[in-house]
Amino acid sequence: MSATQLPLHIVVAGERATALAANAADDPLHPVRVSVVQSAEEILHRLDELAPDVALIDSDAAGPGLALCRTLKQNPRTVLLPMVVIGRSSRSRVAALAAGADDFMSGEVTRELLHARIETLVRASAARRELAAGQLGEEIRRREDLRQMFRRYLSPRLADRILEDAGLRRTLLAGSDLRAQAVVLFADLRGFTSIAERLSPDAVVLLLNEYFSLLTEITFRHDGTIFHMAGDCLMVGFGVPVAQADAPERAVRTAREMLDRFGALAQAWKERHDVETGLGIGINEGDVIAGNVGSAAYMNYTIIGDTVNVASRLCQRARAGEMLFSRSFKRSLDERGVPLEALELPPMTLRGRRNPIDIYCVPLPKRLDVTTAFDDRPI
Repeated sequence: MSATQLPLHIVVAGERATALAANAADDPLHPVRVSVVQSAEEILHRLDELAPDVALIDSDAAGPGLALCRTLKQNPRTVLLPMVVIGRSSRSRVAALAAGADDFMSGEVTRELLHARIETLVRASAARRELAAGQLGEEIRRREDLRQMFRRYLSPRLADRILEDAGLRRTLLAGSDLRAQAVVLFADLRGFTSIAERLSPDAVVLLLNEYFSLLTEITFRHDGTIFHMAGDCLMVGFGVPVAQADAPERAVRTAREMLDRFGALAQAWKERHDVETGLGIGINEGDVIAGNVGSAAYMNYTIIGDTVNVASRLCQRARAGEMLFSRSFKRSLDERGVPLEALELPPMTLRGRRNPIDIYCVPLPKRLDVTTAFDDRPI
């Protein structure tokens, strides 16, 4: 350190430490500022004011001694502050190092030796601080990258919950499968094939962007998770990957808002492009497996299982403006006292299933019939 540099600031505790620091401050080639303190609490209280470069502590003096060193080393704000402990005998070295001292000096301590030790520790501390700042910056960038990755299919609130839960975060990033009781919602456009035939590809892409933007906004408002988006179909999960005790209620609120607000969007499309369309929704509840599915070249985090398959078939069966759901979902709503005027429909038979599924329907007051109604054949 040269004389042109700003002086080092030493906080000292104990008579001998004060005398040594005062002697060091008399050297014009090594400018030093000295502040005498009585306790660790004083340093912490005045930390911004003092901004010390190093602490010099007398382990033999009456007063704070090694307790000051130990307290400062246990505080995150001062853990990197270099601590030099002096003692009359080398027998105190072990105790000083155990208290967190970065250096220990005993016997006669000259001004030159003190300067050399302090400047070495300050340089090492600066390097550690720079490394810590770099690691902190990297951790912040990594967490932000994770947050942005999660927010591609999770609401911001759920993304933040996952980032705060180290166990859940490790499970998701490790690709481990997660079994959960979940509610699965599918939403699908009706009349989309006709729209794609009548309009240019550019116009179709714009419509799809409007459509998915609306449904994504609604999904995230109710803390749903988007697991699949393809063509004109959206798959949403509630209660996975983060457990939600009120998953059925969230699913119903999401479906109602989707059907209601899409009606306004469909009317705008009719005025702009003279097309008829609507939204059909299917909901089911049960066990699912959440995990990464795919190959080494391409992987997708999604949910699978019979619960998902049934929800998909219910969505296929729903006409524009309808919300169809299974008996298991209806039972959950009844148990929670959720008011829902649902119509029981004829059981639905699925290909590969021996027994039909009881289904229920909640239509909008005004329902568009833009597709050919399903018959009783298995789907």
